[in-house]
Amino acid sequence: MVLVIALVMLVSMTLIMTASLYVSQLSKKSATAGQQQLQVAQKALAEHLAALNTSPVEAVDEFVVCPAEYAAWSDSVLRCKTLLLSTETYGPRGRFYSGYTSLVLQQSLTEEITADEFK
Repeated sequence: MVLVIALVMLVSMTLIMTASLYVSQLSKKSATAGQQQLQVAQKALAEHLAALNTSPVEAVDEFVVCPAEYAAWSDSVLRCKTLLLSTETYGPRGRFYSGYTSLVLQQSLTEEITADEFK
């Protein structure tokens, strides 16, 4: 009788330990996946910021009058475009994804300003 009780206790302790080990393995996998996703997101943001400065971006819309003019005389010489830049980054083996999209307002001078325009 004592042997049967000991055997039942041993089996129940084994099941409890197995469940505990399984939960800890899942926790470790989840933490590792979260860390990898953060690394992919940081890499994607760095690539996106670098692409804003280097890559040519297609214009989405061009304004006749720029929003938030600096001065009354700037209306005729400033041109504005909205640019759309999208970047995507995939993690190892394509399991993780991070993407960024930016809408940029680009201002440029259309002509040279002469002293006669200020009179």
